[in-house]
Amino acid sequence: MSPVLGAIPAGRQAWRQTMEVRERFLAAGDPARLPPPACGVRREIVMSWRRSLLSGVDPAATTLPRDEGTVPSERLDRAARPVIDRLSGQLAGMPAWSFLTDRECRLVRYVVGDRTLIPQLEARGAVPGARFGEDAVGTNGLGTAVEERQPFIVAGSEHFRAYESEVTTAGAPVRDPVTRRLVGVLNVNCPYQLTNGLMLPFITELANSIEARLAAAMPLADRVLVDEFLRVSSRCPDPVVAVSREVFIANAAALAFLDGADHQVLWQWACDAPARDAEHTARLRLTSDRAVTARLRPLAGSAGRAAVVTLTPASEPKTAVGPAAWPSCGERVAAQLDRARRARLPVLLEGERGTGKTVLARTVHDRAGGTGPLTVLDAADVDSGPGRWVRALAAAVEDPAATVVLRHLDMLGPALVGPTVRRLDAARAWLVATATGPAVLAERFPVVLPVPPLRDRAAEIPALVAEVIAELRPDAPRPRCTPQALAALADGEWPGNVRQLRQVVASALVRSLSCDITVDDLPDVPSWSGRDRRRSRLEQAERQALVTALREAAWDAEAAARDLGISRATIYRKLKRHGIRPGAR
Repeated sequence: MSPVLGAIPAGRQAWRQTMEVRERFLAAGDPARLPPPACGVRREIVMSWRRSLLSGVDPAATTLPRDEGTVPSERLDRAARPVIDRLSGQLAGMPAWSFLTDRECRLVRYVVGDRTLIPQLEARGAVPGARFGEDAVGTNGLGTAVEERQPFIVAGSEHFRAYESEVTTAGAPVRDPVTRRLVGVLNVNCPYQLTNGLMLPFITELANSIEARLAAAMPLADRVLVDEFLRVSSRCPDPVVAVSREVFIANAAALAFLDGADHQVLWQWACDAPARDAEHTARLRLTSDRAVTARLRPLAGSAGRAAVVTLTPASEPKTAVGPAAWPSCGERVAAQLDRARRARLPVLLEGERGTGKTVLARTVHDRAGGTGPLTVLDAADVDSGPGRWVRALAAAVEDPAATVVLRHLDMLGPALVGPTVRRLDAARAWLVATATGPAVLAERFPVVLPVPPLRDRAAEIPALVAEVIAELRPDAPRPRCTPQALAALADGEWPGNVRQLRQVVASALVRSLSCDITVDDLPDVPSWSGRDRRRSRLEQAERQALVTALREAAWDAEAAARDLGISRATIYRKLKRHGIRPGAR
């Protein structure tokens, strides 16, 4: 739905009234103190001012921030070029100009009617990579069109920055014809005194022309996938999605049923499903903890993974053990830990810091549904005195219904070794210890389970993110994590493991100005931002296969090579490329 054109300020009196309202709002400096509804300024503009203020935009700035080295989408640029060329002829000689930006509102190219304007635009910083998002320059026809998700016009003093208060900017989103995801924005600009309500339908028609060219240039495989999706969804009332490396399409039932994080779950399952050339059905657990039966129909003849998936709510949700029909790394360890619990065998969980070892023990204890307490004692924290720590251990291990977790067993001080051994030997409770390195009392635990680092558990990240969001924002409606943000998170190396993921998600929730966590909300984490490029899905799958084979072969690279059916030289080359050390557990 387009904004009401009659509400756009026209004439100097309306311009001054809007300017006064904006200046009072900025002088207050409080995003919560919004101008009243009867102030004469469109509510969309007022809310955009608020977002701009929260983003820290300087209303007195005159230049455009820029992302260096931005590489525009070849697909968008190729589809837009003839439309932009035609627009250049239409604007010739006029005091008007137009910008084409990518999905992040970064300038791809521009055209100018009156060429004497070029030095002024370039002095301002209108070069490829210049940023026009609301978080960069405040209210404007490009960034605000993205935020409003529709064509939008910003006239004169409605702009957040004073520098733009003498121009009018109208922008229209350009969307992928299949996924309807934003791929770019096109706008047209002119001096404020030339403001005309026809600017909006004019630029919208041009954006539609670009979308039509994108549809015409769609790869044959994508068109086949769309046709198959339409065929299946027209006959089935259940949630239906189409997935490929570049495409995710959902019918209305799927949009209402799925959360944003579920997109990544379904894509990961489609990539990992064992039946790659025939229909495959499995039980899945979505990030919302709903269990479904998923039927995958692979696209015949597709070079990559492309499929249509039909979802049916499962009648027995407990049969789904994780985000996929087979256990993820974390679920696999949890299942092994639960078997040890039922056999009353003490367990030592080994793994890097932050991998969630204590959380696993707590989860298994809670799933058991017993009435006994769970006691966590940290061997690295004996500030209260060794005697008090030993007494707490002695009391905890007396209860046969209890679970006792000894964290950081590898940091147990020499003075505590003897007393701890005596209490462990007499323990009636179920014992779990955690360690990140060699532990002096490891021989007291007959079961040793390695907990993989998060970088080897990418498939679990959507579910973990959903759990963190639910914990930090328990009230509805909960924020969601966009598929793009989940893809960025899944691509990380995560040296801090689950603990670091929690910090990142918590920080993103604070930074987010909308209901969803986007890529822009993620803090700058060296584990992914410093890499030359992100791994493709194929590379991620290959790395996961290597790690799984190594783990099953007790980290013997040559044995893993035999299991995978590749040569010794090949596996060492692949291990080097993926940064995997055979001896690293």
